[in-house]
Amino acid sequence: MSIEDFASEEEYVAQMQTGALLNPRVDSTFKALFTQPTQESHDALHSFLEAATERKIRTFSLTASDAPSGFGGQRNVSYDIMCEFENGLAADIEMQAFNQEYDYGKRAEYQVARLETTYLKKGDDWEKAPIVYQVTVLDFNYGKDKNNEAEKNPVSRYAMRTKDGRELSNSLNIIFIELPKARGLEKSLETNTPLENWAIFLKDADNPRKRDLIDRLTDKEAGLMQARKSLSSISANRDLWIAQYRQEVADRDRRSGLSAALRKGIEQGLAKGKEEGRLEGRLEGRLEGRLEGKYETAKQMLSDRIQAEQIARWTGLSLSEIEKLSKE
Repeated sequence: MSIEDFASEEEYVAQMQTGALLNPRVDSTFKALFTQPTQESHDALHSFLEAATERKIRTFSLTASDAPSGFGGQRNVSYDIMCEFENGLAADIEMQAFNQEYDYGKRAEYQVARLETTYLKKGDDWEKAPIVYQVTVLDFNYGKDKNNEAEKNPVSRYAMRTKDGRELSNSLNIIFIELPKARGLEKSLETNTPLENWAIFLKDADNPRKRDLIDRLTDKEAGLMQARKSLSSISANRDLWIAQYRQEVADRDRRSGLSAALRKGIEQGLAKGKEEGRLEGRLEGRLEGRLEGKYETAKQMLSDRIQAEQIARWTGLSLSEIEKLSKE
């Protein structure tokens, strides 16, 4: 069910009394799923790490990563799951439930580079540079070329290579898992890769209409069975239901605010364009009105402290135009 189906926080939280499962695509729930001091949580994370890295992992440990103590609009709180494997390998895992219109490619490059420097100590020679993985689960489509067959797969793996495919180094690895694309893999559970089946699980584990699918999936793979047990266990935690509700409300409000700002700007631009078009009888008036609408949208978004890069994506204005508006 959608957050809009509930009249209050209490009504939303009352779902836990019916046996409903938390949504693993919400940051706080995603992290809780993998970081509980239980065997099923540990085994689930072990399975996910092996699927993501395509390595057999004997042992791993969680490293320091801030966990929220309360909610209160915590987009600035890190929900990353940091892991270190034997031989110094490391991974940073995160869930992105809401498309904030970042350049996620550049963001992931920054994250994986930062992870590398975290584990390369001052004075170490380059041979000690560890292999690191930035694993990002996206609850939206990142791929831009919808006609490219490769873009239909939920799993994308990136590494530094030359244009003809020669590997520069295997140290920096980025993995994107786009959950909406997993729908195309539901009929091929037996031939999917382990990470593709993880994508299906994360997309539908809390959906009662997909219970048969999740049953077949967890019967097939022990790691996913442990993940389901862990999700069921944390779904009895009232605090996690409250955190999930507040985060979903914050994300909904943010989406609504962006949409409203854009719609208002477009409407103002169209109205001005029509008026000037009637007065001058020229198309230029309409075009100028549309541009004015974009400026009004940008000004409103600036007043809401939305980042310039995001405003540029929504309005089509250049960063220099937005910077100029911010000084007016």
